Amino acid sequence: MTDFSAQQAKHLDKLLRRQPKGLSRGTAECFLLRYVFLEALVRLVGRYHRERIATQKKATTEDSSLNVEVVKRSLKHFGVLVDERRVDGLLSSPKAKRGQKTARVLRNGLVHRWDVSDANEAVQRFNELVTAMTALVDAIAMRVKGQTP
Repeated sequence: MTDFSAQQAKHLDKLLRRQPKGLSRGTAECFLLRYVFLEALVRLVGRYHRERIATQKKATTEDSSLNVEVVKRSLKHFGVLVDERRVDGLLSSPKAKRGQKTARVLRNGLVHRWDVSDANEAVQRFNELVTAMTALVDAIAMRVKGQTP
């Protein structure tokens, strides 16, 4: 387990303070904004992980993958304690039946097609999805502050 550097913690903290507020209404738009914030946060953690393990000084933003296995390694590297099944349920992208889609698959349906069935599923599962997203954001925030749960 590695701590975030002071500069990394500062940047992550700045991002955490800018997260969307007032999005408790169970709408597809609220889900989408929460997910986009989570994605930005996870990508930044992944970038910091790549910087730590790479021979190059800085990782570029172009290689900020959302591959679920890479995300899990990045979180583990910094000691972010989160249930891997929760990460899978948020960020993996397998084909799934209605009512079982991951947050990422729902996000893709909303962003690329504004798919009405994905919007309806996001609304129906809003509390479940937001609880999982909030838990991951909170786990990262705890590590940024140098705490472990």
